[in-house]
Amino acid sequence: MVKTNDPDKNQFFLTVTGKVSLVAKITPATLSLSGKPGDTLEGVVSITPAQDYPFSITSLTQKFSSQIKAELIRPADGSGDWKVRVTAVSKKADDLYDIITLKTDSPFKPVLKIRVYAIYFDSQVNQS
Repeated sequence: MVKTNDPDKNQFFLTVTGKVSLVAKITPATLSLSGKPGDTLEGVVSITPAQDYPFSITSLTQKFSSQIKAELIRPADGSGDWKVRVTAVSKKADDLYDIITLKTDSPFKPVLKIRVYAIYFDSQVNQS
């Protein structure tokens, strides 16, 4: 609803329509890993720029967990797919979380974010 100072039409509903274009496909959008304490968990996220919106990734940063490590892999020759290899390590039962931020040279999508969860389940089973 839009409110105006026009006494004849002081409020009205505004509808905006348009085509939304995908700038990048991120697969998976959220990376979930799980295993037992002591396991090294690994996963890969693919980032594919849309054909109409090519871009390069200029940097990768992480926000929280030092137990989750992310590595940016540049596209191989002829491929437009960027990859982020993620590894996690914990010697105990734990829930780890981090946000990976990718900066791009795209004016349409200057920042991409990937959420990572790594869950280490206790290897002992409770028997009651």
